[in-house]
Amino acid sequence: MDSLPTQKIEDTVILLDTSRSMLRKDFKPSRLAIELQTIKNFIHSKLSIDMKDRISIITFGNVTKKLIDFAFEENQLIESLKEIQISGRGFLHEGIAFALQIIVEEMRKIGGKVARIFIITDNKLDIDISKLQKIVNIAKGLGVFIDACQLGGEQDHGEHSLKRITQSTGGDFGYFNNSKAIITAGIEFASKKEVKESTDYFSPNNKDKIAPLISEIALPLRRPSLLDIRLMMKGNVRGQDKCQICHSAKAAVTGSDFFSEGRYCPSCDRAMHLSCAAMWAKKTEYKENVFRCPFCFFLLEIPPVALKLVREKAEELPEIKIAEEDEFHETELSLIPEEKIDEIDASCSYCHSIFLGDYKVYKCENCNAYYHEPCLQKMYKEINACRYCGAKINLK
Repeated sequence: MDSLPTQKIEDTVILLDTSRSMLRKDFKPSRLAIELQTIKNFIHSKLSIDMKDRISIITFGNVTKKLIDFAFEENQLIESLKEIQISGRGFLHEGIAFALQIIVEEMRKIGGKVARIFIITDNKLDIDISKLQKIVNIAKGLGVFIDACQLGGEQDHGEHSLKRITQSTGGDFGYFNNSKAIITAGIEFASKKEVKESTDYFSPNNKDKIAPLISEIALPLRRPSLLDIRLMMKGNVRGQDKCQICHSAKAAVTGSDFFSEGRYCPSCDRAMHLSCAAMWAKKTEYKENVFRCPFCFFLLEIPPVALKLVREKAEELPEIKIAEEDEFHETELSLIPEEKIDEIDASCSYCHSIFLGDYKVYKCENCNAYYHEPCLQKMYKEINACRYCGAKINLK
């Protein structure tokens, strides 16, 4: 006799398409505005159904970014949407891989929950078929439901279409060509998934099966933007444009400037040289080209050309030393007196908003970066370090 379906606590990662095509106005006032309204409806409905359910939000285009980690406070989730940034067209598999990494870390902590990915896109995305198929198979193997809403455009009925992806993971797909329908769909997609049984994918019995899968969801380091590169080439090197592994703008292994070899972790935004990352990857528990960010432990991938370069240079320069984890700089955060807040001629280095006196303000003693108290708490929870200079935060 089959067991009855049960409704369990759900962790949902919302994957928002923020590529440039989302600025088109065929959906009034724009695709992006409709996408945001749909998500707000989803968040409100989801938390109304079960207050224990949690939601995380990721945006993806040319740049993939986590807006907020898992939370169940509606106002906090809605507020994070203000951090959306439009960028060029991105790869669908990288967005899903980012979502899977967040989900996998939660699965390691506590099992028994239902994991979901909810994609909203106009489907104007780049597709790497082989990588996408691997990522979808991983999601399916981990029991992760993928749902998708498509705003207009042509429906793709191919083997790797959004509809096929959702069907293969047991999720739902919706195609919409008018604003009202997709906004309403945000409420409908919030419904609970029904599962007959749950599997602990991270039990000791599954270790050999899971480890190879996890290395497949590693993401490439993010390149600096053209504006960042122009500023660096003019000598405007900021704290976040220095490698947080070797603590220098110039690469310790190759001698290259940061504008030519610098990259950023897509999860915590910490800066590192490709060559330093490759040296760090030698300690990997996975593959030679896959390693965990030394700051936030996100899985990252090193391009083969960087590995080859490091092998060659390391033989020439055996004395090169990359900082060990316990050598990273530390800093303390000092509280700014309330009467001095109006005098701060800078914005919060986490949320980039000016200081209006509505929150306590703290200053990093290492680099003089300022933070709202809630932003400091979020940053400490995410990376335990100053986002601007990379120094570890020592909270007393």
